[in-house]
Amino acid sequence: MIDKMPRVLFTAPKSGSGKTTVVCGMIEICKRRKYRTASFKCGPDYIDPMFHRKVLGIESGNLDTFFTDSETVRYLLGEKAKDVDITILEGVMGYYDGLGGQTERASTYEIAKVTETPVVLVVDGKGASVSLAAVIKGIMEYREDSRICGVILNKVAAGYYGRLKDVIERECGVAVAGYLPDMRDLEVPSRHLGLAAPDEIGAFGEWIRKIADVMEKTVDIDKIFDIAGSAEMCEGKVFECPVLPKKVRLAVARDEAFSFYYAENMELLNRMGAEMVYFSPLHDKTLPQDIDGMILGGGYPENYAEELGQADTIKAAVKEACRNGMPCLAECGGFLYLQQELEGMDGKRCRMAGALPGRGFRTEKLCRFGYIALESNEAGVFGDKGQQIKGHEFHYWDCTENGGGFTARKPAGGSEYRCMVYTKGVAAGFPHLYYYSNPSAIYEFLQECSRYQAARLAKAHWDSIAKPIDSLGLLENAVVKLCRIAAEPEHIDIGRRALVILCADHGVVEEGVTQTGKEVTKIVSENFAKGCSTVNFMAKSASVDVYAIDVGMDTEHYPEKRLVTGAVIDRKIARGSGNIAREPAMTPEQCRQAIEIGKNLVRDLKEVGYKILATGEMGIGNTTPTSALTAAFLKLPVKDVTSKGAGLSAEGMRKKYSVVEQIVGRARERGLLENTGSENALAVLAEIGGYEIATMAGVYLGGVQYHMPVVMDGAISAAAALAAVHLDERVKDILIASHESDEKSGKLVLQALGAEALVHGRMCLGEGTGAMTVFPILDMAVEVYKNMGTFAAYEIEPYVRYEDKNYK
Repeated sequence: MIDKMPRVLFTAPKSGSGKTTVVCGMIEICKRRKYRTASFKCGPDYIDPMFHRKVLGIESGNLDTFFTDSETVRYLLGEKAKDVDITILEGVMGYYDGLGGQTERASTYEIAKVTETPVVLVVDGKGASVSLAAVIKGIMEYREDSRICGVILNKVAAGYYGRLKDVIERECGVAVAGYLPDMRDLEVPSRHLGLAAPDEIGAFGEWIRKIADVMEKTVDIDKIFDIAGSAEMCEGKVFECPVLPKKVRLAVARDEAFSFYYAENMELLNRMGAEMVYFSPLHDKTLPQDIDGMILGGGYPENYAEELGQADTIKAAVKEACRNGMPCLAECGGFLYLQQELEGMDGKRCRMAGALPGRGFRTEKLCRFGYIALESNEAGVFGDKGQQIKGHEFHYWDCTENGGGFTARKPAGGSEYRCMVYTKGVAAGFPHLYYYSNPSAIYEFLQECSRYQAARLAKAHWDSIAKPIDSLGLLENAVVKLCRIAAEPEHIDIGRRALVILCADHGVVEEGVTQTGKEVTKIVSENFAKGCSTVNFMAKSASVDVYAIDVGMDTEHYPEKRLVTGAVIDRKIARGSGNIAREPAMTPEQCRQAIEIGKNLVRDLKEVGYKILATGEMGIGNTTPTSALTAAFLKLPVKDVTSKGAGLSAEGMRKKYSVVEQIVGRARERGLLENTGSENALAVLAEIGGYEIATMAGVYLGGVQYHMPVVMDGAISAAAALAAVHLDERVKDILIASHESDEKSGKLVLQALGAEALVHGRMCLGEGTGAMTVFPILDMAVEVYKNMGTFAAYEIEPYVRYEDKNYK
């Protein structure tokens, strides 16, 4: 039984004591002795692991108890150490230096303690004598379990070493395992981000050989190996990570300008099903072929700003990839590369990729430094709002557009600030992220890459079918979107489909904005259950099951609670909304309840086998909140978005305009039209929406959560979708716009959503009738996609696309 895992951690009282020199020398000596060797850096530093990698020829790693819990640290160490003969760890800063300089939390000591690793203390002995013993004794006794088993003295003369060794061993009770003389010609140079990178050291191989040669003469290497050999096994809880059904290919920038990557990040991506394809923004002409996502790490783009600025072809490729919706993570230097321009070390401004609107510029001081805990302020490429992930910042350059998608909190002191550009496809900012701090967020990113891949492959399949390219227009786009939602480019299934008709009453009817009273809501809703309304006949023709659901009618509760056809299903929140001309439609709590009901409907329908949903509604008076919501979200004049609904006289229209103005004015007085963000969107929806509209927004959000395509009906359904998009931008990706409503707001909302309707029939009935017209069209498109032969099969010369089209 193996009960040992040889390893040793080199630490120091402070930075600049020679840890990196000693560690690199030890790694070289291990290589000379044919030992299989692994290495780690404690803390968030990138450059020291680059030195380890340069010597070892394989990736080094980082261990950090701020980024992850103790079990994960032990797991990461154990996974590498179990397959080698010895593992060398390098500490960070001083041994006990932790968060904020006021605690040992996340210090080298904490890592030694968590991993039960023996420690060798490297002490700068230049200009000192007996006082070194006091320093060493103080560090050893500061904590009873210091785990310090040996000492190496740095910058000590050979003739003086013996006397120092005797004093330290006598006074401190610890073995002094050797020394290094003062080797100024072998010191590692520094720069604005710390040590210079190993590739910038001329004759690196000779540099490391000289250090190792000296250490083999002046350090008791066997003693170090004995200390390492005393280490017990280190095992953490096995990390079970999700794995994509099909691999995705990620283009990863790696060259002289972009080199800051945590090995654990790359390993986690690989474990989850990503293949890394490295490319150089400095030297390559274009991105790798057939890629599904992009990662732009940190580094020194400011040192190569002019060269990057002249690489126009690759910059254009990166910009186009971002424009086409390719998921992208960009950190620090990678974030600067995506901007419009970057100021170089010489002060010259150079054009960058231009995918983001900002300008990177030099400052005269360190802008940000240290650990941060990040929390997303909105939903995005890492998943739902509130995703938390940890990282580190260290940069002298700043940007005019840093974004506000995350709130960064300092673990020591509690200060916070907004940062990062964050959308459904992009997470870009100065923080360097450590993926193991939230693997589920990284898996969300990879799932987005899978969806992009499915869309890419679906588009390629359409282009291979033996017909003129793009000749089925929006039908092709709809099938590509279906493939994207399912993350599946081959097996499309929309055979089982359902229409969810949400029914509610509106207090604003009291203002005389409708031709009929709210009693009609009940009558028509019960007709849905009986199967005798307009939409029922259309649904039957399109093989769509109809579910009529009461979420807010002014009636008693219906007895049916199960999700069945042929009955009005009770999900009532309240008996009608408030009169939004004078009071809120509902409370924020009721609005959240409505949204959850909508999400749960998607979940429940998916569980019983439905593959695609459509939305419909019934609620006398609901075109009034629709107009108000559209005016509020799009910041448009009321007259531009208000129509006659089911029919009004000229006088009735004047009254409706006045009421909608009153509603929007009340929202404006409450400050709801000036603010942005999902919390404000929820407040707007609660203030001037309706129960069926809020629940429908929940259906769209459920489409995101459960990867369900949702066919959107007309103006009222579109207003609900607009609200949902303000709550979660990803809603755009699951929507299929059925028709352009004859209501004024219909076309305007479609434009705002970036959606193009398949049908232009001048319909305005609601109920989901417009959505029903799309299913036969989708069926035909899917049939062609699945069954028609390709150019190759028919032995026809393929058509060529001369103008690329966006297939987001």
